[in-house]
Amino acid sequence: MPSDRSLVILFTRYPRPGKCKTRLIPKLGKEAAAQIHKQLVSHCIKTLEKFIICEQGATYHTYHHGASEEQMQEWLGIQRYTAQQGNDLGERMANALIDNLQTTDKCLLIGSDCPDIDPALLQEALLKLQTNDLVLGPAYDGGYYLIGINCSLMKTTIRGVFSDIPWGSDKVLSTTILRLEKLNIRYHLLKKLHDIDIPDDLNYFHHHSNAQ
Repeated sequence: MPSDRSLVILFTRYPRPGKCKTRLIPKLGKEAAAQIHKQLVSHCIKTLEKFIICEQGATYHTYHHGASEEQMQEWLGIQRYTAQQGNDLGERMANALIDNLQTTDKCLLIGSDCPDIDPALLQEALLKLQTNDLVLGPAYDGGYYLIGINCSLMKTTIRGVFSDIPWGSDKVLSTTILRLEKLNIRYHLLKKLHDIDIPDDLNYFHHHSNAQ
């Protein structure tokens, strides 16, 4: 397995009712939607903790939105927190990856929306970055649940991957792949998984019995 320096960046937001999982609100209400978000984040952190035990030299770092570091610590405990920086999702992700690729060999960035991410999948993503510049985890909604980059890519190239993407649409993945091909970036696609965004998606979360 990869033994060099690797980092998983978790992108998430504070579970403020009405500000998270907004597409669940019409069906579940603000409080219940926020509770689903809490469950997803808790499940994701448990996965990351298992992963860093298995993967020598790996760490994880939470990038947050919508709260102070103190509020994040009160919610999730003491760990590494950084506020997301940028005008849109693409800029925030690019900034986080570029900052960390200065001190690590490989970075994976995930959200907290995909409960089927497991340590084996994260290990596979790192392994594929040994022979590729970038790895993507496609989601059934047309986006992606994971993006990984190794330190071979220049900063300007990384920014190009994330610029002018229709975030929040079902064209995110396809537009990104076209961009990768235009930039001559070697990439690998992982298996397709479900994000939890709308009420029907909850069918793909409730089978995780350890979601608390």
